[in-house]
Amino acid sequence: MAMNYASAITMNNLVLALDQTARTVDMALASREYALSNNDVERNLQLLYGLSAIKSQNYNMVLDVLSFGKGLVKTSLSATNVELPTGNEQGYTIQEVLGNIDTMSNGYIFGKIFLTSDSVDGEELVFSLARPINDPSGSPLIISKDIDIDTAEEIIRTSQELSFTTDKTYSLELYKFIADVSYYDQTIKNSRVFFKLIDERLPRGYFGYTEENISKMVISSIIRNYALISELYNTQKRLTKDIVLNWVGSSTWEPDFTSYWQSSGEILPSRLLSYLSSELSINI
Repeated sequence: MAMNYASAITMNNLVLALDQTARTVDMALASREYALSNNDVERNLQLLYGLSAIKSQNYNMVLDVLSFGKGLVKTSLSATNVELPTGNEQGYTIQEVLGNIDTMSNGYIFGKIFLTSDSVDGEELVFSLARPINDPSGSPLIISKDIDIDTAEEIIRTSQELSFTTDKTYSLELYKFIADVSYYDQTIKNSRVFFKLIDERLPRGYFGYTEENISKMVISSIIRNYALISELYNTQKRLTKDIVLNWVGSSTWEPDFTSYWQSSGEILPSRLLSYLSSELSINI
């Protein structure tokens, strides 16, 4: 029996599972970097500490829906570490977060908050609303409240069909967020929006463990843990590539894999397409 689109969904899910394992490897690497107070990788932009979302007690910021505390940033565009913001905290109004989207009600809007750095505007926080990956310059994506907030959170955590962009030289994700919109019309007076922030930041090589006994007990375990997780990931990566190769090379494609998908009315899932291109040099 000839292959069909269902098999592509299976392969795409396999690649997505590999991506989740890669995220685990990065978490283990971050733990090792933090424990040793040293980065394995030199990064163009890095949050050293802070810039956390806070509940402001400043009455001058009563109209701000999101506030962020003091932080310290390392960037390749500056010879010294940069403090953000210039005051003790910085707030943003609902229009600064959501922008001039059309008046709407009863929906979810997905977004990300980036720490950015460039030679023109320096270092700042930038809000980016989700757009379909096949139309990254289009209108922000709005999802009806037919789903609950937990399902919405699962979508923004795992979906490969969302695009978040900035026009800055360097950018680093600080938060994902879900705007739970009862009503929005670009005004502070009428809009009713609840923001759920999702923090997936990883502490890296800046502070480390300063207490000697803790260092003795913890650091060696963290190093071994990173080595073990890396080995498991490399094994999974090889197995995934073997499975996808066998799928691509199956004799049941008519007339062959590339020709089948070039003439098919179906489009391969976006993550599988990028995997085929980057790992197997197959461009459909």
